[in-house]
Amino acid sequence: MIFNHLFLLAVAATIVKADFFANFFDDSACTQNGGIGVDLRNPGCLGEAGRGSVFIPNTGLGTLDDNQFCLVITSSSGSCTCQSSSNTFTATGFCKVLNPSDQSYRFISGACGPNNC
Repeated sequence: MIFNHLFLLAVAATIVKADFFANFFDDSACTQNGGIGVDLRNPGCLGEAGRGSVFIPNTGLGTLDDNQFCLVITSSSGSCTCQSSSNTFTATGFCKVLNPSDQSYRFISGACGPNNC
């Protein structure tokens, strides 16, 4: 019984510490001019052209399927109209280098689909 209570407290503490907000930066090392946090669970279009990197947070969910996301990248002039490239990742806290010539980004849950631009 005590073990169950301790386990529930540990799970609750992990959820409280969870971070789902990615930040885009101007440089390639996630250190200069960080933008406002963007929720990984929101699939909306981000016009972040010219950015050099994005810090992917540690959601605290480990390698669970619910912790897999896709960064969809549009390189053409159309904002989020298609997928030029993508990156499937587990949100464990890392800096992803971006191509500053890319035009827009969006996060979706799960694995990436095929490019369609």
